[in-house]
Amino acid sequence: MNYGKENAAKRSAQLAGRGKRKRHSAGLAIIRISLICIVSVFVAGGIFAYLYAKNLISQLPEDVSEINISPTGYLSKVYDSDGHEIETLAATGSNRTYVKLENIPENLQNAFIAIEDSRFREHNGVDVQGIIRAAYTGVTNGFDFSQGASTITQQLLKNNYFTTWTSEHTFADSLNRKIQEQYLAIQLEKVVSKDTILENYLNSINLGQNTLGVESASQRYFGKSVSDLTLSECAVIAGITQNPSKYNPIYHAEDNAKRRKKVLNNMLEQGYITEAEYNEAIADDVYERIQVANTDYGTSSTSYFVDALTDQIIDDLQNKLGYSETEAYSLLYSGGLSIYSTQDSRIQGIVEEEVNNTENYNNIEKISFSYRLTITKADGSTANYSDITMLSYYQASDKSYNLEFDSQEEADAAIKAYKEAIMEPGDEVLGESITYTLQPQAAMTVIDHSTGQVVALVGGRGDKKAAKTLNRATGITRQPGSTFKVVACYAAALDAGGMTLASVENDMPTTYADGTKLSNYNKEYLGWTNIRTAITYSINVVTVEVMQDIGTSLGYQYAQDLGITTLTDTDNNAALALGGITQGVTNLDLTTAYSTIANGGEYNAPIFYTTIVDHQGNIILDNRENQSKRVLKETTSWLLTSAMEDVMTTGTGKAANFEGMAVAGKSGTTTKNKDTVFAGYTPYYTAVIWGGFDDNTPQSYTTYSKVIWKAVMSRIHENLEYKDFTKPSGIVTKQVCKKSGKLAIPGVCDCDPRGSQVYTEYFEEGTEPTETCDHHYVGTVCSATHMFANSECPAYTGVFILGAAPGTADAAYGLDATTFGQYCPIHGGYPLPNSGTVGGGGAVAPANPGGEGTIEVVPAAPAAPPAVPPAAPPAVPPAAPAQ
Repeated sequence: MNYGKENAAKRSAQLAGRGKRKRHSAGLAIIRISLICIVSVFVAGGIFAYLYAKNLISQLPEDVSEINISPTGYLSKVYDSDGHEIETLAATGSNRTYVKLENIPENLQNAFIAIEDSRFREHNGVDVQGIIRAAYTGVTNGFDFSQGASTITQQLLKNNYFTTWTSEHTFADSLNRKIQEQYLAIQLEKVVSKDTILENYLNSINLGQNTLGVESASQRYFGKSVSDLTLSECAVIAGITQNPSKYNPIYHAEDNAKRRKKVLNNMLEQGYITEAEYNEAIADDVYERIQVANTDYGTSSTSYFVDALTDQIIDDLQNKLGYSETEAYSLLYSGGLSIYSTQDSRIQGIVEEEVNNTENYNNIEKISFSYRLTITKADGSTANYSDITMLSYYQASDKSYNLEFDSQEEADAAIKAYKEAIMEPGDEVLGESITYTLQPQAAMTVIDHSTGQVVALVGGRGDKKAAKTLNRATGITRQPGSTFKVVACYAAALDAGGMTLASVENDMPTTYADGTKLSNYNKEYLGWTNIRTAITYSINVVTVEVMQDIGTSLGYQYAQDLGITTLTDTDNNAALALGGITQGVTNLDLTTAYSTIANGGEYNAPIFYTTIVDHQGNIILDNRENQSKRVLKETTSWLLTSAMEDVMTTGTGKAANFEGMAVAGKSGTTTKNKDTVFAGYTPYYTAVIWGGFDDNTPQSYTTYSKVIWKAVMSRIHENLEYKDFTKPSGIVTKQVCKKSGKLAIPGVCDCDPRGSQVYTEYFEEGTEPTETCDHHYVGTVCSATHMFANSECPAYTGVFILGAAPGTADAAYGLDATTFGQYCPIHGGYPLPNSGTVGGGGAVAPANPGGEGTIEVVPAAPAAPPAVPPAAPPAVPPAAPAQ
């Protein structure tokens, strides 16, 4: 062979070409195999999906005309703790007055189509474009597939045919139902008209406030038939659908207004309304016409307890089982549930009787009202008026005017006079509603603290209509007053703040760090005062000083741990100790906090049911094992209870005390007596009552909260065996001095000119004092200078208080801390040998051992006490500084 350079190059190129061809062929083969595999996977997947879907479809009725798409469902029943049926749950939609499509305004029909299913009139039951749009939006939003693509037809089938969707627990269950739902939607639209589908949908949809269907929603929100709705009102109702709680036009008007605007925008863009109609609707102040709570529309529940129960069930279905609000609502009112509640019907009846017993209120009843008036003016425009505008009208000439009247007749007369004043010739009344409310109102909750079970709850006075109305036990927040001292201050101080019931603070006129004056309720001050006394007599100054000593963050955290859910960051301050809270608290939260103390420091979430069983007999929610969580030491809870027993026997809670059972409690009132609260417990039950005017009108009488609490709790415990609060291990006693909180010194602390200051206090073992009293001084002083006496001084001998602040009960028996230890510079002689004994020789405490933000007061030398010490005061300290 010729292996010259030229031939060698050709040969090399040939070999290289073969290699490239082989590699190319191999690459093509890999691509072919890959494509075959991909196609095979797709084909196999398609076959599997086809067979899978075919199997699901085979389970559906062959004749789609057999499907009933009319609103249906099973009524749910509520049972009390003894198994007796107490309620049948049926929203107005479940017992609905069916309204034909011809009586539903076109604007309302189009509003729902515009916001829920814009291609409703074009698609065949499934909106492919909508599915693609939702999928694209989900991918571009980080795989958040929250935007739905269900058509109105699919939603109708889901609500009225696929009733078992409420039992779905897995993705597979939902996927199976979705496939069947889409298939049936297509088949249904082959045999049923769009109008029939829309009519049934509009009579089925959940529209909040326990309404199903547009007729009940129209009555609920506007007090008129759906056929009379304006375009603006139609947009309000259509805007509710996506999230009935968030877009509730009564309680979340601003959110609904945003949604209403979107509905109107969609209607304009889709050609359902003109720009002029759009502008008129946007300008309409529709929310002034929407009825407030306490109307006659809603569930059939006549019990505030059942109202709170249904709220908890709706929440648990969403939070524990993953249902949407609409799904949860449908299951509750149409799912045939058996609900085993925690209500003790005997106790519930007692609470209702006493809260509504007018004799308990000392004849202070008033009548208030909620008023709505819509007028058509002569020029065709509308004007809206309410009790708010009415109040402003009257207060323009009388600033003290309020909307509380002695009788309904007086209220009606005021309304009539207002109407006559505002109406002009040619005006016509388009709509008017008045709801009367008895005042003051009250709310009370009773909990079995050993389980967390709410056994009774009342959310208002007066006849509760067959409606889900304002529940003052769960649905409003009010200030708790001094009941919060235990929750936000003393629980933390004893549990983690290094304090005991014997710890003392100087109860004296003082100020907050910002200069705001802090005073006690009766403007009296006891001087050195221990925590037990401060709790017993509800002393504001001591409470705030304790809070400052332990740090407000600690008290804030303990309040949350005890079950207060309404605190905000702005509440982390000293005012928290006195119940000064931005949003206030609910009656249920406050009851839960006290029940935690009553339960030895173990928190149980408040529950309104034990089990919920679905229509097929399956338990879907189970509260029988209510898991407790320790938030206070058992010793702390018992010590707090011990102090609150004193509240009942000698302190501010005497009017609430009753015989035959161990009782502990705490009273509370707020500024100008706008709120009156009493919280307390026995070894069996915890109960908290709130009373006040809905509009915060000051009250002339507040003792009724204690009167009602006593009446309820004494009746509840009539046939129960006497129990005392069980003292845990780890509690010890010591003889201590009231003025120092330290070990008492015989011959000193028991020789205070006001009587012995020695008493027996309980302590958690390891926290008892080891030092002796350092606030009492026994010796001889000069009557002129009040300093240590010399032999030539006009002197007197006695027991004195160190650090006594001016303006306090200690002042008359105090020595000037700034000159203490110094001898009289005026008179001569030798120092008397018995001068200068401070208790047992301990250090002198500062005038005000407070925390950050307190002011230090240097007491002035008091006038010389008489040679004979004053008689000891009675055993009961001064009148309660706060309620």
